[in-house]
Amino acid sequence: MKTALFLLTFYLISVFPASASENSHTEETNTAHIADLYSDLESFDITLYSDQPENNLSLEVLLVRSMGTNEKILDKQVLPIDNIPANKQVTKVGFWNVGNSERGAYKLKARLLEGNKAFSEAKYNFAYGTNSALRLQVNDLVANSQGISVALSPKEASLFDIEYMLVNGSDVVYTTKSEKLSLTSAPDVFSAPWGTLLENNKEYTGRVKIYVYSPEREIISSAEQFTARDNAEITDIYKDETGASATVYGRSQVPFEGSLVFSVYKLNTNSEKGNNSLVESVQQKVPVLLNDDDETVEVAWSHKLPEGIYRLEIELLGNDGDAIEHRETVIESDLSQNSSISPVNNTTSETEASGENGTPGFSAATLVSGLSVIYILFRSKV
Repeated sequence: MKTALFLLTFYLISVFPASASENSHTEETNTAHIADLYSDLESFDITLYSDQPENNLSLEVLLVRSMGTNEKILDKQVLPIDNIPANKQVTKVGFWNVGNSERGAYKLKARLLEGNKAFSEAKYNFAYGTNSALRLQVNDLVANSQGISVALSPKEASLFDIEYMLVNGSDVVYTTKSEKLSLTSAPDVFSAPWGTLLENNKEYTGRVKIYVYSPEREIISSAEQFTARDNAEITDIYKDETGASATVYGRSQVPFEGSLVFSVYKLNTNSEKGNNSLVESVQQKVPVLLNDDDETVEVAWSHKLPEGIYRLEIELLGNDGDAIEHRETVIESDLSQNSSISPVNNTTSETEASGENGTPGFSAATLVSGLSVIYILFRSKV
């Protein structure tokens, strides 16, 4: 009995510490953390990283006004973090709701939460309205369905990087970076196309972060919202009495799935444009286009257009059937002048058979017959 009790006590002592050690080790292996963060009074971004997949987290962010030893919370946001893939950075972007901006010191505070438990915290201090002049100034920013462009002017010669971001809600869905750019004295425009597909009629935000590294590190950010739209244009037209074609050029990262409508009207020179009679109308789908793609769409009329002058209208319709572009031109047909000529002529004329300068009515058959008669006469005399 004593031996059995001793063995049970020894077993419990050996098992419980091992179990506690395993639980402690599991908590320590949660390596999701805030890797980087930035803020000004307009927007902020926070980069998260983990070496193992994490799900169902949240990110609490505070904008704090620092006044000596006191702090005043100006804005608070909680962003859901659905997942953080292993060994991949995830960046979240948010925009502050601040009224009148006052000069002074500010602070971004961020906490990565699992439920109510914070396992990563970070802060970023910045100032607004100080006397220190930035070396670069953002003059203008344009973001649309094609990409993003920013106009910069230098206070002095500068080398810098620009990070371009496409933001959907609080998620950065596309980013690209241009490095070792320079400005000496004149302003310039820097651009980047979106390298991802956009959804038609959806709201996005284009954002830039500009990094100036020397003599001290400066970061400038700017953002603009836009609605993604399908867009394209007609760049070239060909037409005659047999048909027409139009080349369509894509101008959006929203896949263009529109169509072209070709309409031919008989042009009555003595009447108003609206009284011209419709001869034929053909609608043709345009192959799917993205930004900088082009395709040529061809149509053939059901019959050749008789002699006369016609007005050709070409309308480019978008994904929702909306008219994007309208073009007009004329078709001049002289078909009746050629109507007596057979489309396929297998008859060889006598002139062609005898050569270009041959004698009219003198054919090879006539020549052979004449030679035969001369030969018979010559033999009879011999």
